[in-house]
Amino acid sequence: MKITTWNVNSVNARIEHLIKFIKQDQSDIYMLQELKCTNESFPIKELENLKYKCYVNGQKAWNGVALICKHKHNITNKIIPNYLDNNARFIETEIEIKNIKDKIKLINIYLPNGNPIDTEKFDYKIEWMKKFNEYIKILLNKKIPIIIGGDFNVIPNDEDVYSPENFKNDACAHPLTRNYFRALLNLGFTDTVKYFVEGNTNWTFWGYRGGNWQKGNGLRIDHFLTTPELTDLIKNINVNREPRGWDKASDHTPVTIEFIN
Repeated sequence: MKITTWNVNSVNARIEHLIKFIKQDQSDIYMLQELKCTNESFPIKELENLKYKCYVNGQKAWNGVALICKHKHNITNKIIPNYLDNNARFIETEIEIKNIKDKIKLINIYLPNGNPIDTEKFDYKIEWMKKFNEYIKILLNKKIPIIIGGDFNVIPNDEDVYSPENFKNDACAHPLTRNYFRALLNLGFTDTVKYFVEGNTNWTFWGYRGGNWQKGNGLRIDHFLTTPELTDLIKNINVNREPRGWDKASDHTPVTIEFIN
């Protein structure tokens, strides 16, 4: 069982990259973020030609998430329950993995960026994180195994960014952001990329400005979180840097988690 998360930064602009990566990677499920398209304009046909099924929560502008799956799935939520959010940042399904008797919640998120920090955008980010954590607590109280993946827009610690000084006023590294992310981890999750991939090689984002990719100036904001019974079954975590080096690439690169199955 292989699952990949990737902020594609416009699925239509990056469709050839996505097709190329899927052909060589062949994950069972792709969790995409920042689609920048509506459901109607999502490239379903191109992905169905690769024998994948598409489940889309689209929106114009900067949002949108999707699940691209080899097999049919039932979408259980497209918003955080009990939270009215007009932005397409959440999609959830259930999967099965060998040696786990219960169905597993697979949750794909595109957490708000929150910049600038002195605006309502940051207030929205923190409220979103608060409501998300509350929902996850409900699932955990029901003893449901969970995988959370996506673009969290959270730099967990100073060691997760090439220059902490440059991000001291950034919403992704703000103390409140980090506190809510830490509170989520403390519910019983493993930050798998951090745990399985050596520092600096676990960066997942390199901005377009200032030649950050060429200089190696990256940060870690794309994460996979797993509950203990799933962490025990992880075979491999891979941050695949190759797509970031392609022409007209997304500023994020794919991250893949593979389970023994």
